[in-house]
Amino acid sequence: MRGWKTVSGDGFAVEIPNDFTAVQRDDGHLLIHDPSESIQMELQMTAGSHQAEGSDRPGGQHNEALAPVNPREALARFKQWLGRYKNMRLTEAPKQVLGMHHVTCTAQGADRMRMFSGLVRKVMKTQAQTGTRFWAVFHGQDVVFASCRGACEAVNFLKPIEDGIIAAVRVGVRDTLKSPFIQAVVDLAKDISPIAAVAPVDEETISVGGMRIRVSPLHHTFTEQPEHLAENVKRFFDELLVQDSEHNSPANDDPWTMVRSELFPVLVPRTLAAKLPASIMLEEWMNDLTICYQVKSRTTLVSMEDCRLWGIDQETLHEHAMGNLLRDTRELNMTGGRCDNYTLFSFPLDHPLNAARIMLPLVQKHLRPHLGKNFYMAAPDRDVLLAFSCDDEETLKWFRHQVELRYTKSANPLSDKLFLITPDGVVGDTYGSDTEDIQE
Repeated sequence: MRGWKTVSGDGFAVEIPNDFTAVQRDDGHLLIHDPSESIQMELQMTAGSHQAEGSDRPGGQHNEALAPVNPREALARFKQWLGRYKNMRLTEAPKQVLGMHHVTCTAQGADRMRMFSGLVRKVMKTQAQTGTRFWAVFHGQDVVFASCRGACEAVNFLKPIEDGIIAAVRVGVRDTLKSPFIQAVVDLAKDISPIAAVAPVDEETISVGGMRIRVSPLHHTFTEQPEHLAENVKRFFDELLVQDSEHNSPANDDPWTMVRSELFPVLVPRTLAAKLPASIMLEEWMNDLTICYQVKSRTTLVSMEDCRLWGIDQETLHEHAMGNLLRDTRELNMTGGRCDNYTLFSFPLDHPLNAARIMLPLVQKHLRPHLGKNFYMAAPDRDVLLAFSCDDEETLKWFRHQVELRYTKSANPLSDKLFLITPDGVVGDTYGSDTEDIQE
């Protein structure tokens, strides 16, 4: 399998194949070439003070806290940007790409052929026509505009790689995340916990297999003894993964009457669950996932000792957590629709509870009129939940590959397998296996 590497642009990061090259121009644009230089991808960052025509959002000073762009506004800004390509004839109308980390739009075009006559016209027909694919990847009001230009045959041949690069774009990457300390901790953590994806979250937090871990205690020792960072990081993670942090116990701070409405179920990979303290309250689920429980705004998982102090059992814990998840989900909408020979729906905004919503019968019930009696769901990332139906095995195989790709690139990976949703419940992935697991 081709390896991928991370390269940074002005305000964003992206992953490209190891044999591709990337150069950042003086104007901040990132240029990406394949090994044969058959195509060139160009990515540029635009801050969010721009107001698109047809948008009902007021323009103004850029603010990272602005609400995420809605699909209609995203398409309006994308079409406005496409308008600068006067000599381009669109062969694929602008549309939203579903199931992406950021709101993403795409289109495809080809150069307009100038009218010639005689011998010149015959020569022009023998030349390869140039084609271009376009994307706009939004993060709030910030956007990365991208294009891929080359001979139509080359652009179409490399489509899967182009799509993978765009899927890996992360807008809003802050320079502070590239600081020597946080990057060193991330690199060392990857060696200590190779089974889980590790990525920086902010200056004091990293994500390990979907769990956010504050590493600020390490910074103090780093400033005093930078030469001992490797052994201090190893000691920190050994203690974190093996010992029970009872001083962070939710029950030590709040009674059951205060936390019961803030309790939610959390899905974690089974490989990560195996490293958790034995006192953590958990339940094996399916597709190599485990259910844990977490109080909102806390990073510590609920333990058996918490339940003892609260005076509840695991059944009561699970009942309240699922009830809270249901209330949190009722006002949400999944967006999507029919495209070619498949139908796809997803939550438009990433959220740490999105994957856990797969356990709610209400979500399955609302999707069934659109996807049929039996359909598939996937949770490649903690923040993502996809639901789809397709017409043939080839499309299903393509979807399976897309889920695996998203899983391998995720900072919070959960499962690279599919879930079959039936009237009887959720069925674990039986692809390549003779067994199946059904959850009512």
